[in-house]
Amino acid sequence: MAEITIEWDDAEETIIRATFVGRYTWEEYFQSQEQGNAMVESKAHRCDLIVDLSRARATSAGPALTNAKKTLELAPTNLGLVVVITSTLANIIIKAFRRLDPVLAARVLTTTQLAQARQLIAMSRAEGIAGDAIR
Repeated sequence: MAEITIEWDDAEETIIRATFVGRYTWEEYFQSQEQGNAMVESKAHRCDLIVDLSRARATSAGPALTNAKKTLELAPTNLGLVVVITSTLANIIIKAFRRLDPVLAARVLTTTQLAQARQLIAMSRAEGIAGDAIR
């Protein structure tokens, strides 16, 4: 069972940080997504998402590409950028997802550090990239 924390990353409540530690199931993943989506939907402004998978492992690769696509398709309209702090499996999935659906995957960036994830979001906001919606 994984330790999954979904919380605001900033005092202004514009960035959500989802941190996964340990082995998680896809059921746990989608439950955390529902919680994060509810947080985003409670705001009228753009919210960005940092997903820290650096210390996590899925119990199975399962339908990882399908699940990644489903995650983005179910995202609230005010979700902006998604920055994933990668694990090995997450990096493989994201690379494959970029080939499968480049338009949807365009809003997903990867990094290896939390500070860099925050910097990517700040740069995106300054440049007006991923402004209002992920779709």
